[in-house]
Amino acid sequence: MPERRSTTVALSTALRQFGHGLLSSHQDYRAMFTWRSWAGGWLVRLLCQVLFFATLGTLLGSAQATGEIAFGNAAALGPLAALGVVSSTVGERRSGTLEFLLVTRANPFLVLASRGLHWVLDGMLTSSVALAVVPLLLPVPLHLPALPAVVAVNLLVSLSSYCLALTLAGISLRHPESRMYLTAGTTIGYLLLCGITTPVPQDGLPARLAAVLPITHGLALMRRLAEGAPFSFGPLLAEAGVALLWGVAAHLTLGLALRRAVRTGSLVLH
Repeated sequence: MPERRSTTVALSTALRQFGHGLLSSHQDYRAMFTWRSWAGGWLVRLLCQVLFFATLGTLLGSAQATGEIAFGNAAALGPLAALGVVSSTVGERRSGTLEFLLVTRANPFLVLASRGLHWVLDGMLTSSVALAVVPLLLPVPLHLPALPAVVAVNLLVSLSSYCLALTLAGISLRHPESRMYLTAGTTIGYLLLCGITTPVPQDGLPARLAAVLPITHGLALMRRLAEGAPFSFGPLLAEAGVALLWGVAAHLTLGLALRRAVRTGSLVLH
């Protein structure tokens, strides 16, 4: 009985910490955008980004390539936005809030993971709008009844990318100057290896890297669903496995970085 009560208290505490992190994440997002600046600025900018990449297919003279590139880039807005947590986590250190977090009894990983979830929300909103709007402008293959399933799979892909981004954040906490290089390098890796703009590599080291990156399996499933094909659990389970892999890596990497920062007293940047 005492063990059951202890488990209940621990779960309640974790949920409360997660809830406070979500509230803080919401406030951070409100500080970044108003609805006008988001819809009239940020969203328009990302839609133009999708259309820009789609011109690669136009230059190739292929309507099919145009549609595939446009769909891939529209779907990728969610997982790409999730990478923003790398900079915001380092921002916790720059603003001095990380030190206060570490002297509390809260779970640092749980708080940091929940505080950055506005990046996933933003990515899902922009990606969903792009998936709905871009087919009206370009020959994008999209079976409309499948759109809810496509968005649901994209949520899993975005969370998978978020886990990878938290892993990079753990590295950036130790080496803050690396955050932009890690984010840019991951973005390039996504674009080249995951089937967003170019086909997924089928052999060698690039194929093995693609298999453990977020987006690859989920995007392949989203493409099939958009074309009207039946749902397949294989790619979904593969994407869930990738998310679990990077989630464990994020927990280990962030935990190691925070413990080292406490041990060496190296939190404050000069």
